[in-house]
Amino acid sequence: MARLCIIRNIDSAHGKHIHGHTFRIEINFVDQLVNNMVGNIDFHEITPKIDSVISKLDKIYIDDVIKTRATIENIAIYIINELKDINNLYSVIVWEGSDKYVEVLKEELKGEK
Repeated sequence: MARLCIIRNIDSAHGKHIHGHTFRIEINFVDQLVNNMVGNIDFHEITPKIDSVISKLDKIYIDDVIKTRATIENIAIYIINELKDINNLYSVIVWEGSDKYVEVLKEELKGEK
């Protein structure tokens, strides 16, 4: 088993008392190793989908996009819901600054909207 990760950084504002953060977003995929390659994950296919979702969150008031309180948990859930059709999506990690993060596992969200 191997995990692949695509990392992006965004700068966005959020909160009742508007303030900004640099968020680091890690999108993780898992699959079996086959002939020293990670199975069914094609970066050329998934990267444009990921960039399309992440670009909606960059340099904006993030509460307006995710339609709920923009906690790092809700940002991770939003990203998973937007990318849920990509095979082998495992988790999304969202860092707020350099000292706190959340990891949300896709399997924990089955049935949620």
